[in-house]
Amino acid sequence: MERKNHIILSILAILLAFSFQESRAESRDSLFFEWYTTTNMEPWKSTMEQMAAERTPDNYNQLFEVVLAWYGYIGYCLGNDKEEEAEQYLETGWKFLDELIEMNPTNAAPHALKSGFYGFEMALARYKALILGPRSVSTLKTAASIDSTNIHYLVEKGNQMYYMPSMLGGDKEIALHHYKHAVELMISDSRYHQRHWFYLNTLVTLGYSYQSTEHIKEARKTYQKIQRIAPNFKWFNEEVWPKFVEKYGTF
Repeated sequence: MERKNHIILSILAILLAFSFQESRAESRDSLFFEWYTTTNMEPWKSTMEQMAAERTPDNYNQLFEVVLAWYGYIGYCLGNDKEEEAEQYLETGWKFLDELIEMNPTNAAPHALKSGFYGFEMALARYKALILGPRSVSTLKTAASIDSTNIHYLVEKGNQMYYMPSMLGGDKEIALHHYKHAVELMISDSRYHQRHWFYLNTLVTLGYSYQSTEHIKEARKTYQKIQRIAPNFKWFNEEVWPKFVEKYGTF
């Protein structure tokens, strides 16, 4: 009887610990969403550093969340003339990413993120494109060979097709297809719910892609969806939507 009770208590303890971790992750997602939409990135930075310091060794999911937070912060730095800080965090981000790939080399997402990290490197030093460009393409092919329906593969493949010159194979329509597929998968994915910053970021990218390929009706619908999900999205409300309305109107 005592042994049975001990087993039951052990199972309950595991379930409670798992429930606590899930709740904590959801709470952190809400915070990152708020910081992303308000462009309040100082707490983002301190929180991701805390996540890195407190992670459990060999915990793949925790390390993945760290790498994704680094990915978001580096992208923010590059978009806001903070190249020195981007370079600093890219250096540490590479270490986490390499560890993540070593931990689970058969998962497509880290390989796709690696392609994105190469993109960050090229944004910091354009002259490295001849060397890093093929590496970025190669690691994305690795991701595709593992799982061509992985959300991160689709996003990074979209980025590759969107920004690559057409003479080298770039195609914004193909990019649009990949972004659209990524968003469709996110809708049914428990990790990237509508109030997750990465979902919102991808939705903005999809809207831009529709707009740049002259699918204005679809762009407007996507932007209006963003307004419903994040009505207080500072950057979107101050930059993206006003410029779109000025050119194309609200209806």
